[in-house]
Amino acid sequence: MAQIILFHDGCNICQGISATVTAAFDSPVHVFESVNLAIQKDRGAQAQALGITRLPSLVVDGRVMRLDDHSPIDHYV
Repeated sequence: MAQIILFHDGCNICQGISATVTAAFDSPVHVFESVNLAIQKDRGAQAQALGITRLPSLVVDGRVMRLDDHSPIDHYV
């Protein structure tokens, strides 16, 4: 089962990405979570520990992939 986490800042672009990724990974073989760091500030340390420096970023089984490069994580942690 793949663990997938989208870390984002809640902007309109990120909300669209979240909706797309949610639909793409809606299956019993994926565990998907969308984390809005503007609201869930307590998850910022987790994002930084994973190596995330820009939002939005997608983490698939611990591997970080940048989806867009529009928001530094420092604004949210």
